[in-house]
Amino acid sequence: MIGCVVVCGCRAKPRSYETKVAVRSVEVIARDAQGAPRLVEVGVEYPDCPGEQLETMQGNAEFGACFAKYKIGDVLPSTVEWGPTEFEHFDSEIIHIGDCARARDPHDARSYEIVQECTDIAVNGVKAGFHCDRKPSKDLLAKCPWFARQ
Repeated sequence: MIGCVVVCGCRAKPRSYETKVAVRSVEVIARDAQGAPRLVEVGVEYPDCPGEQLETMQGNAEFGACFAKYKIGDVLPSTVEWGPTEFEHFDSEIIHIGDCARARDPHDARSYEIVQECTDIAVNGVKAGFHCDRKPSKDLLAKCPWFARQ
């Protein structure tokens, strides 16, 4: 008898998600000869996601010029694209913040995210520290599925 194995394409498909981000930091990394931003670094957090999810990303001159109208503390609508990377795992990228489009440079190694949920540690009823889990919990993935890594 000859056996066969059926391989079904059970791999997750890329998706886009609409969410909100809160601006935590904005820094101009490089300027052109006229002083206009050429490279901008923006730090955001996801206020609707459980825990503390932080992302730092860089954007080009067009993104920097558009983003100049926003300030720290602004909560903005965002589009997150989730899909496979060149290294065969899934990752997410913010492609719009407010009305600013962001195209990530494929050579960008400085943009990153920190996914963590922290709880206090009490000793004898007194807060003595904290513990943070860096793997996304089921609650986080149910509310913010773009943090899944496959």
